[in-house]
Amino acid sequence: MNVRDVPYGAKGNGVIDDTHAIQRAVDAVGGTGGTVLIPEGTYLVNAVAQGSAGIRLKSSMTLRLANGAVLKAMPNASENYAILAISHVNHVNVVGGTLVGERGSHIGTSGEWGMGISIDHSDQVVVQGVTAKECWGDGFYITDLSSNVTLCNVTADHNRRQGLSVTSVDGLVVKNSTFKNTTGTEPECGIDIEPNDGQTVRRVLITGCTLTNNAGGGFQCGSGVQFTAPRILDTVFDRNVVSGNGLKPIGGGYRAAVKVSHSIGNTSITNNVISRNLGQGIMLMAFSAGTVVTGNAVTHTKMVEGHATWTGGGIYVSQCPRSTVTGNRVESNDAVGIWLVDKDPSVDISGNTVVGNGGPGIRHAVAAAEAVNKANTVSGNGKRP
Repeated sequence: MNVRDVPYGAKGNGVIDDTHAIQRAVDAVGGTGGTVLIPEGTYLVNAVAQGSAGIRLKSSMTLRLANGAVLKAMPNASENYAILAISHVNHVNVVGGTLVGERGSHIGTSGEWGMGISIDHSDQVVVQGVTAKECWGDGFYITDLSSNVTLCNVTADHNRRQGLSVTSVDGLVVKNSTFKNTTGTEPECGIDIEPNDGQTVRRVLITGCTLTNNAGGGFQCGSGVQFTAPRILDTVFDRNVVSGNGLKPIGGGYRAAVKVSHSIGNTSITNNVISRNLGQGIMLMAFSAGTVVTGNAVTHTKMVEGHATWTGGGIYVSQCPRSTVTGNRVESNDAVGIWLVDKDPSVDISGNTVVGNGGPGIRHAVAAAEAVNKANTVSGNGKRP
């Protein structure tokens, strides 16, 4: 079903508000397993036409946008909106096209929840080949008991808060996607897994993605508060490229390219290329017990002026019992190669190649020395005075 056909009559001319025309087509197809086609053109969407949503998708349908199709949010003053809302539905596909937010013309200064696509309380959702950019909040947002969600070949570009936020899901795959140029309000990450109060994130795989040039970190997994029980379970961050992040966070200071904090449910950081980030390479901290870091290349991390002690290093481990840092290549970082900050002999740091870093190759609390001297290859470090 084409949104330009009678009786829907969307114009796609970048002038007329097409919100209601597109919604009528969605309503007609919802529940049938059919497809709504949005052909090439720019379709203005009132992203607060239905409360905090522009277009609300239905169960058992596909929304397919042509390569040249753009859904563009009209300026608004709302703190919270989504151009496309996938809420309390199942078996939904969104394929192709570009969603453009209104961060440059937003009316007001408060709030941080203007999203390109928001997914909540929904199951069996696939988003493929979609670009979400210039949003007041996040390009993509997944929350509230959603399950079995796949993002494939998506791009988040120059959104204000995050490329992708995940606060509640059971079963998420993010693959072959790009999250870049996030800047404007904290945390400014490419991807942030951070449960809200009472929420849980389970079974997440992020693979084959590029996270680059974000003002904050590339990938952040955890929370600023300690959990009494695991709330982030079975997360795998594998075979991604994380580069050029931490450029100029809005709150100042520094960020980690990959950060795991207060995450005690089997988080794995594996086989990634983490290079030329500003601040820290990989940071494990704050009771992220049992975290696995293996097979990564962490190189050319840069120091932040005024923060020489805690920046410029490859891998930092603090208060993360039973974690393992094995088989990584840590090379040519401005400061320390690998630093075990606290006295914890349960942390296994072994089989790593640590060469050419500006500070010590491996730094550790004296009482934990036996934990970090297991067949690591350490050479040519300590080049900085």
